[in-house]
This record gives sequence, structure tokens and C-alpha cells, in this order.
Amino acid sequence: MTTIDYGWLVRSMSKSEFTKLTKRRGLFWTSLLLSFGSVVVYYAVLEIMHLISPATHGVAGGALNLSRAINIETLIGGTAAILVGANAGAGDSNGVFRDLVATGRSRVGLFFARISGALGMFWPMFLAAFVTMALVSTSLAGTGVNAAPSLGTLAHYGAIALLSTTFELLLALGLASFTVSKSVTIAVLMAWEFIVQQLLLLITWFGVTREILPLSAIGRLSPKSHGPLRFVPGESAFVAIVVLVVWTVVAVGIGAIKTRRMDA
Repeated sequence: MTTIDYGWLVRSMSKSEFTKLTKRRGLFWTSLLLSFGSVVVYYAVLEIMHLISPATHGVAGGALNLSRAINIETLIGGTAAILVGANAGAGDSNGVFRDLVATGRSRVGLFFARISGALGMFWPMFLAAFVTMALVSTSLAGTGVNAAPSLGTLAHYGAIALLSTTFELLLALGLASFTVSKSVTIAVLMAWEFIVQQLLLLITWFGVTREILPLSAIGRLSPKSHGPLRFVPGESAFVAIVVLVVWTVVAVGIGAIKTRRMDA
């Protein structure tokens, strides 16, 4: 009897999805620029301004600037995550899915291989951005609000940004697997993230029901120091995490179901 090495099969499918994504040079460099480049540009501008006029502009490091950098990564890095997730989820449109199913591979297995492949591409970019934030915020720190952040603060902020961006990636991947269109997914999520949710959060008579919006949950978890992210007043961190988990489960669930039922 032939024994199938499922561990090897999963790793092989994940590596295949990862390679497929990284070979899309436009996607790779755009995502890297948004997730890692935005942080580098932010700190470079702060440092140049400090060197030109140290009396007017403070140091580039410190906890306050770290919180702002985290918010930048949450917004702009989240956009990169959407691009990666949408491209990974809509991989069926190029005809490869039919060939893979014909070999006897599990449809659901192929779907989850997309997730690991997309995370394998995005997480190193995020890690590079976070390491940059940690090094600059500690090595170029000052005093007072510009003092170096503690290890606990670094870990807390890093977890927030990782959770937020990973959520955006999984949301995009699930929706793209359902629509089988990366352009539709990107357009819908960009409008949802930057227009629709912003408007809904401004309508106060919706009350606590606005807590179900992912943007409110992300805003609640993100650093509050001069942050641009809105959230419903009084929303707890526990509720915010539950909201993101539920949205993620629903998005991944509909993507997996659509992939399982898709015609080869």
C-alpha cells in the first residue's frame, strides 16, 4: 500500500504558492514599498528634519514616533497585505487550479496552501519594517515622550501591527477566493476600508453596533498617540479581538467553501 506523505505535500503546495506570488515582480516590489518602504521613508524624513533643525524637530526615535510608525504600518502596510491576499486568493483565474485538482490534490488543501504562501511572502516584509522601527526607536531615542520604548511596548505594538495586517491579508484572500477576481476584491476592500467604514463610524446614532466594524477594532487596539484610526468610544480590547477573529473566520470560511465547490 502506498503511503502519502501529507506533511511533504502541504509544504510542497505552500512553497509553490509562495513562489508563484514572489515571481510577480510588480506585486512583490509594490508590497515591499508599502509595508517596509513607508516606514523607512517616515523615519528618514524625521531624521533629516532633526539634523537640519534639531531645536525645532525632535529626534527620530522614541516611543511617540514608534506609535506613529505603527499606525503607518497598520494603514499602509495593511494595504500591502490586501494586495498580497487578493493576488493569492484569486490564483484560480490563471488556470493552474484545474491542473492541480486533476492531480488529485485536495481543494481545501490548495486553499490553505494559499494562506501559508501569502503569509510567507508578507510576514518577512512586515518583520523587516518592525525591526527597523525597533532599532530606530531605541537607538535614536531622546528624553521625555521621545524616550526609548520598553521591551513590553515594542512587543505590544508589534503584536498590534501584526494582528491588523494579517487580518487584512486573510480578509482579502478569503474574498478573492470567493469572487475569483483580484481587481474586484482590491476595489471593494479599499472602498470598504477607507470610505464606507469611516463614514459608518461617524454616524453616532448607530451606537455600540459600530463595534462590529473591523476598522473600529483595529483603531481600538492601535496606539492612540496622535493616531488617525477611529474607534467606538468604550469598546474593549477583548471585543476588538473577538471582532477581528470572527471576521477572519467568516472570510476564510467562505473562501474555503467556494474553493471546495469550484468546478475544476
